[in-house]
Amino acid sequence: MLQLQRLNFSPKFNPLQKPGCLKTVASPLTQRHGAIANTSPSNKSPSIKCSSQRSFHLPNQNKIALNNEGIISNRDHQKPLNKQLVPLALQDGNALQSEDDNTAAAAPSFIEVFKKKLIAINHLVRSYAWVNIVFGIVSVSLLPVQSLADLTPRFFIEILKVIVPTLLMNTFLTALNQICDVEIDKINKPYLPLASGDLSMGTVIAICIGSAILGYTLAIMSGSPPLLLTQILFFLCGCAYSLPLPFLRWKSHTFMAPLCLVIMMGLTGLPFYMHTQQYVLGRPFVITRPLILMGAIMSIFAFVNGLLKDLPDVEGDKKFGMNTLCVLLGKEKVFPLCVNTMLVGYGCAVIAGASASFMINKLVTIIGHSILALILWIQSKKVDLDNFESTFGFYMLIWKLTYVEYILIHFLR
Repeated sequence: MLQLQRLNFSPKFNPLQKPGCLKTVASPLTQRHGAIANTSPSNKSPSIKCSSQRSFHLPNQNKIALNNEGIISNRDHQKPLNKQLVPLALQDGNALQSEDDNTAAAAPSFIEVFKKKLIAINHLVRSYAWVNIVFGIVSVSLLPVQSLADLTPRFFIEILKVIVPTLLMNTFLTALNQICDVEIDKINKPYLPLASGDLSMGTVIAICIGSAILGYTLAIMSGSPPLLLTQILFFLCGCAYSLPLPFLRWKSHTFMAPLCLVIMMGLTGLPFYMHTQQYVLGRPFVITRPLILMGAIMSIFAFVNGLLKDLPDVEGDKKFGMNTLCVLLGKEKVFPLCVNTMLVGYGCAVIAGASASFMINKLVTIIGHSILALILWIQSKKVDLDNFESTFGFYMLIWKLTYVEYILIHFLR
């Protein structure tokens, strides 16, 4: 039995005392079975000595300290004390709490859990790809429009009927890719929901299958063969891109990954255009100059996008034997190739704009594409290829430039 004769209590701040107070504790404390009990008569009130010291001293030079679990113990004897019987004040003035209280306080609220799931879903579906799909479908659908009389409520409803199944099919693509790449993403993109554990494998598989079934169902219900053809192309390209099967897994090949994106971003504009012209406006299918220019420019952007997306992923791709162009040639050679390719694309758009029929169209296309090319060139000089945030930020810039291109393309008439 260890009897403590006097205790000087000297925290940095005590909520019960004013700064500079000086009191002593005269009541002896006795440690019994790991607990401290007060054995002094009840008529003697304890007192506290406040000073600038930050430790607890005993007259016999023994010290009381807090171990890693928050349990008060004597350093010489290492016997845990009952922290619930000694509510001490910490340096910031807060009372020491039990582990149960800390656990309850750390439990996330419903709002926090809901926000976390929303962020996980956003990373799963790649919201920037959704924005690109909406911009692309609206832009292509407006190309066959000849007058304001074509912009009826039915026209916009039909556009919505195209957007929804395409977004669902894109969700199938991104979910399938993350299912097949979960081990690689733990290195390249640990923030993705499967790699981080924010969503379970069963949940993502259900989202993947459900999105594909619902997308096909809506495309069939629309009664439009071009729209159904688009969904089939998306499905086939997604499977060829991600599935680890013989003759597939195109993302591991040097030029097959960019080819998939060229098909999905550059060439699928044709069936969308056909759907609007024939099945919405009821006109015969005619290929126009803006449609050709859009297909050419978007194919260039898609090819560059397919190369740039691998810049932040070189480490994981090397480990898993992915023969991307960034792995074979190095980021230092692939990055300027992508920038120069896009600059050539902008140059072609400027030339096409100079041959437009109206002066306003010429000015908008020439000035607009020149500004976009300048932004691309300036931002490319700021990229640090060894920094993930820098390379991924430039990759996202390409998506934003693509959104603007969907607007400028209408002035190439």
